[in-house]
Amino acid sequence: MRTRLFIGACYLGLMGLASGLFYTQVFQGERYRNISEKNRIRLIPLEAPRGRVFDSKKNILVTNRPSFDVVAAPEDISPQIFPLLSKLLKIPESELRRRVKSKREYRFAPAMVEEDIPKELAFQIEERRAELPGIMIRVSSMRYYPYGETASHIIGYIGKINEGEYQKLDRERYGMNSVIGRAGLEKIYDGELRGWRGGKQVEVNAKGEMVKVLREKYPEPGKDLTITIDLEFQKRIMQIIKGDHASVAVLDLDSQNLMAMASRPAFDPNAFVQPGRAKDRAHLLKDEEAPLMDRGISSAYPPGSVFKLVTAIAGLETGKITPNTRFVCNGSFRLNSGSRPFHCWNHQGHGSLNLYEALERSCNVYFYNVASRLSPEDIARYARELGLGEKMKLDATNISPGLVPDSAWKTKKIKAKWYQGETLTFGIGQGYLLTTPLQILRLVSIIAKNGQHVEPRFVVEENPERVEDRVEIREENIKVIKRGMLHVVESPYGTGQLARVDFTQLAAKTGTAQAPPNKAHSWMTGFFPYNAPKIAFVVFVEHGGSGGITAARIVKDMLKVWRDMYAPQMV
Repeated sequence: MRTRLFIGACYLGLMGLASGLFYTQVFQGERYRNISEKNRIRLIPLEAPRGRVFDSKKNILVTNRPSFDVVAAPEDISPQIFPLLSKLLKIPESELRRRVKSKREYRFAPAMVEEDIPKELAFQIEERRAELPGIMIRVSSMRYYPYGETASHIIGYIGKINEGEYQKLDRERYGMNSVIGRAGLEKIYDGELRGWRGGKQVEVNAKGEMVKVLREKYPEPGKDLTITIDLEFQKRIMQIIKGDHASVAVLDLDSQNLMAMASRPAFDPNAFVQPGRAKDRAHLLKDEEAPLMDRGISSAYPPGSVFKLVTAIAGLETGKITPNTRFVCNGSFRLNSGSRPFHCWNHQGHGSLNLYEALERSCNVYFYNVASRLSPEDIARYARELGLGEKMKLDATNISPGLVPDSAWKTKKIKAKWYQGETLTFGIGQGYLLTTPLQILRLVSIIAKNGQHVEPRFVVEENPERVEDRVEIREENIKVIKRGMLHVVESPYGTGQLARVDFTQLAAKTGTAQAPPNKAHSWMTGFFPYNAPKIAFVVFVEHGGSGGITAARIVKDMLKVWRDMYAPQMV
């Protein structure tokens, strides 16, 4: 009886086993086959190299270099590898374990362990692959800025994509470990510079070693970008302003292309790419000297006496003065007998001056007189006509619009009425008025081109649209301003004499903008040569003092470089 029961139990067990095998192989066969396939098949995403950036002469400004990365297949890793890998990479075991377990883009995609290791270390790890199952060396593309600070504000920088961006963006172009443009051209043209991702589907054996490539889609590199900046000219200007808090921009008047746009202090964009430079990144973000800020476009300042060009145009256009209108400067000006005095920078006074002489000597009292005949709306109208108070149409990030005030603005923003004394300070480029150096460059470029509208750019366009619009300022009045600017440099009384060069004539305007309690800002803007202008320029030195000294000396050095590079026949 017991024997029969035992045999019956065995039959029942065998039937159960057979049923289980049948169910597993027939009904669940597809499921387990898929799991098996996934266990031996790996999907490896491949990032596309970003497009390169070239200067106007096809010199490479931004490129990519190989990066040796350590990646791990967690499914193939044994705990015994961590001590050895920790020793090789000099990373604590706990941190390695955290990285291996970090979130991955696909279930069996490799986890990033360490980016951009030295080539020699990559070879060591490869040689010890037998001791490091599941650990691989992958060669990827890393952004590289060979000239560091030279054009950093124009180019900008990139950074790792964050979780929120990854969830929103196109997965065919952005992966979990992708980089994305954060500033400058890298941000503005991220869509063009970024290519299309690829990937490999590979079969591996039980040790996690690749057996063969099942399928491969090659990444499509991003498009290259050519900008108008001349690398060598930019480098030499950056050298001229080394140690200053300054901005220098030079525009080719024919093409409206920016030949140089230099800002100091600057930064090395490689700090935002190279994984071992976290301290450098933190320092750049916290530095009180604001090296990440482009002083040419991102911050607005009182323009000081360079704005007298606008006040002069407003006076001429409204008929309140002519080029020969004279005012007497005895060192100060009063609106009426009971008002406080508004002082000239020359406390001894300039005597009787016409408009040409007033521009030449940058007489405050003359322009107080002109402003007293104008309304704030008159001055604001021509400031805006010349492009102040609005964002420039430039392929850049963090562009400041500046500020052109008038009585309506003050009523709305400050809840107070406009006083006539504020019109006087407005007329000499002080008070609420704020401009960027690039706005002043556009203003002086319009004057150089006799009123033709100018829109600077630093990205080369294949078929640039020619804008033939003119500002609503009469050409005869612009010619008056140009003649006055010539006197600023070429007259023995001009405030810009230190910028004078001996190979042709220069037209310019200096500015010394008060910025209490600190030292004044130093300005100089103009065009060159006077008779047939080829370039316009602006120089701004934050807290640099006198425009006729600090900025003027930089202008002279810049013009010598320009002559040597572009017009050696001028001797």
